[in-house]
Amino acid sequence: MLRFPLTLLSVVLVISALQGQEAISHNSMFAVGKLAEKWHYRAESHLVRGDLLAQSRQLIMRPNVIFSLTEKLRLSGGITYIYNASYEGGPSNTNEELNYWQQLEVDHRLGRFKTNHWLRLEQRHRVNGYFERLRYRFRVDTPLGQFKHTPITLIAFNELFLVTKGLSSQQMDQNWTFVGVQFPVNKQIHFRTGYRYVELNREIKGQHLHAIHSWLIYRFL
Repeated sequence: MLRFPLTLLSVVLVISALQGQEAISHNSMFAVGKLAEKWHYRAESHLVRGDLLAQSRQLIMRPNVIFSLTEKLRLSGGITYIYNASYEGGPSNTNEELNYWQQLEVDHRLGRFKTNHWLRLEQRHRVNGYFERLRYRFRVDTPLGQFKHTPITLIAFNELFLVTKGLSSQQMDQNWTFVGVQFPVNKQIHFRTGYRYVELNREIKGQHLHAIHSWLIYRFL
């Protein structure tokens, strides 16, 4: 049953190599706990490195609170601190951001496919001013099989970032597309890797980025 995911990942690697990809590591930690019957908290931290771990890219810290309207529908909100490091082909100077955000999230299942949608509005306080941004992500998961009793899941998502003024969209900021596989290392740790394509609407080097993007995800309940 592992033949298909390995074949898929091999295709991803070949396509990315032909496109001149980057190798990006995304280490994520999630601490989740229950506050009340319908209330939960989640504390996230993300450390992003590039150039095969040699290049520091970004640090993200995101504490938030979640309210479950139903089993499949949730509201959440929180604060995000972002530190962007300077690197070749990216920002010329280090910069920081503090943003507040509100999110609506819904799950749905169709046969073997599990889908997730979320819509997030951000109020961004940056060194060069105040901005608002709307983010929408659509994700699909489906099981591929098992290898030595380890389940392997195919994951695909697209995330659109829109610069906004109030609720009226102004222009696209960026767009992400990811296709890859994920499997558990143990009960708390999952590994995800695959191909990520990023389209940027900015006046910097690299308007279209092709990357092998890997996540090491720690979940503490």
